[in-house]
Amino acid sequence: MKIAFTICSNNYLAQAKILGDSLLDKNSDYKFIIGLCDEISEDIDYSFFENTEIIPASQFGIYCFDEIIEKYDIVELNTSIKASFFKYLISKYENLETIIYFDPDIQIFNKLSLLEKYLEEDDVLLTPHILNPIGVDDFSPAESSFLNYGIYNLGFLALNPKSQNVRDLLDWWEDKTLKIGFSRVSNGLFVDQLWINLVPIFFNKVKVLYEYGFNAAPWNLHERNLIVKTNDEFIMTDNSKLVFYHFSSYNYTKPEVFSKHYDRYNSVTLSKEVYKLYSQYHDKLIQNKIDFFSKIKCFYSKEEVKVVVKKKSLLKVLIYNIVPPFIIKLVKYLSN
Repeated sequence: MKIAFTICSNNYLAQAKILGDSLLDKNSDYKFIIGLCDEISEDIDYSFFENTEIIPASQFGIYCFDEIIEKYDIVELNTSIKASFFKYLISKYENLETIIYFDPDIQIFNKLSLLEKYLEEDDVLLTPHILNPIGVDDFSPAESSFLNYGIYNLGFLALNPKSQNVRDLLDWWEDKTLKIGFSRVSNGLFVDQLWINLVPIFFNKVKVLYEYGFNAAPWNLHERNLIVKTNDEFIMTDNSKLVFYHFSSYNYTKPEVFSKHYDRYNSVTLSKEVYKLYSQYHDKLIQNKIDFFSKIKCFYSKEEVKVVVKKKSLLKVLIYNIVPPFIIKLVKYLSN
């Protein structure tokens, strides 16, 4: 048995449907599962998601679920339960041969057979954000981006479910994400992703994928912008086939800004074929009712708390920056 799964809240179900439909179109021997980081909504007709099993996160058996829904924001929550869902699915399906996680905003363009072949020899498959250097300039992303947020992109992770090595990895990873799965980059924390920097050191049989066709994305277009379409396949500059593209942070209401986080490429500098990839993805989002789904508020979302910072008076700022500190201390002492 082979499983591919994603995790998302109700507002990302349009993207998840594209992932599931494209997966099963190219890989009909897979079972597709959505881990729903949300409650089942009476407003949604889930029969829209054909050939898809939807499992709410409350059913994963996470021992501290009530705690994490309180302490994490919605992005942290979605990512913190990934290791737990891996463990849940591996324990549920005893005859499982292959298990792969994809972010919901990924589209599959080819068979996953090469990944399956790699898993015959290795236990863990990772895709780096980039495979080639980026020069120092004023554009983003830069190489330093991945030093902050992670060498590997956790929009993809393939594991050998029968390996004790993998079970050890999942136990270690789950412990981190459930306890300190915060997005606090200044503290060396970035949800579930930054921890994976350590996986090739801590665990055995870890394979890093160097083919351009795995996890092409807006952050690596400096090396993957030139794609050639041959028949029904897309060929990368390293002659690998495009297996999946990651449409990360794409906003269907602003299609001209294909990625809100990166400005190294835009709709003008994209190659013809990459531009077409985004155009067809946009059309599929519309077909899959993104206007409806994107407006659904997650049950676990928290109200945004606005922090009001009281501005110091200009006189106070001048005093603290001009008057010597010992005089200020003397004034405070005499006034007490």
